[in-house]
Amino acid sequence: MKKQTYIIILASAFISVLVFEFFAYNSMVSLKYETKNITDCTSLVSGIDLCRMIKVFHLLAVLCGLIFIGFIIFKNRLIKKINV
Repeated sequence: MKKQTYIIILASAFISVLVFEFFAYNSMVSLKYETKNITDCTSLVSGIDLCRMIKVFHLLAVLCGLIFIGFIIFKNRLIKKINV
């Protein structure tokens, strides 16, 4: 893998963690204001299961975080050195 590709994937994984956690936070706000009780999970506005969406966004953030950590740990194995 080229160093430029490595840096792009690393930055994308880091940004994805932040974005997915923001989405989870946004879904928690929707859970508060779009349901009658906090124990209800289905939105009255859109009909989406907000509890499931929160879990999915947290899972995606964790997966992107693991990719980010894996890329940092195995940097030397992933980047091929080109002898010129």
